Amino acid sequence: MLSLKKFNYFWDKLSPNIKGFIFILLASATFPIMGTIVKYLTSELHPFQIAFFRCIFGFIIIVPLIIKNNPIKIISTKRFSMHLLRGFLGIGAIMAGFTALSLMPLATAVTLGFTRILFLVPLAMLFLGEKPGYLRILLIIFGFVGVVIIIDPSNDNSISYFSASLALLGAFFVSCVKLTVKSLSSSESTLSIQFYYGVISTIGLIIPCYIFWNPLNIYQILLILFAAICGTIAQMLTIWGLRLGATTIVMPADYTRLIFAALYGFILFNEIPYINAIIGSFIIIITTMIILYLDHIKKKDAK
Repeated sequence: MLSLKKFNYFWDKLSPNIKGFIFILLASATFPIMGTIVKYLTSELHPFQIAFFRCIFGFIIIVPLIIKNNPIKIISTKRFSMHLLRGFLGIGAIMAGFTALSLMPLATAVTLGFTRILFLVPLAMLFLGEKPGYLRILLIIFGFVGVVIIIDPSNDNSISYFSASLALLGAFFVSCVKLTVKSLSSSESTLSIQFYYGVISTIGLIIPCYIFWNPLNIYQILLILFAAICGTIAQMLTIWGLRLGATTIVMPADYTRLIFAALYGFILFNEIPYINAIIGSFIIIITTMIILYLDHIKKKDAK
């Protein structure tokens, strides 16, 4: 009990930015655990099957919160078509992302996942009418140069075009999801968005799961459940971190998930990053960090 009091005393002394940074750091260590479990299970189960159960368990986890917080109000919506779009985009993201995980090193998959930030700029320009400016356009081009370096077909250790395309497609869908969630957030609660995604994604993945069905044992089911819990916890930690700290201070911690992914990949799968992957990852990280910083400055000036 004394140690808990000491911890609370120490925690209360920390600034909101440091607390936010710690939460994002913890999220960055937790997110790759889900990816690690998915990659491990794809040697025995099809990625679509894992995605199906991931969505079911993710939905089950939030059901108690929905019941506790006026379920009729949460379910009521006038924007079902937007929820439907968000759901199918989410299905595309998880199917492409999980399949890519089965075909490439964990750290590389995480790195290519960061290209979602590169996709957000042109998508915001097309659908939100935002003007990216020449610097952002150059950063996007430079970021995709990093992708090309990672894929480099002249390197025997590089990944295939197919697996890279899947990872990039997953990142693109995630970018689309972020835009739809941003639109939904103006009128829908977080639980409402999560509820409809859980229902739509579970129903939408039934047929792919059935087509590629493999028998599951209790060990595999528990692993998928643990992956779902890790994903939910990581999302909550991210939300808390962003609420507490300034974006420019806490978000750099998000890039440490690449370090954790490389560590988990090395320990469990004996994956050692090749030089092209390291160089390409560095380029993608730098460009996306600058884009995030420019976006923060833009929002700050708008206020």
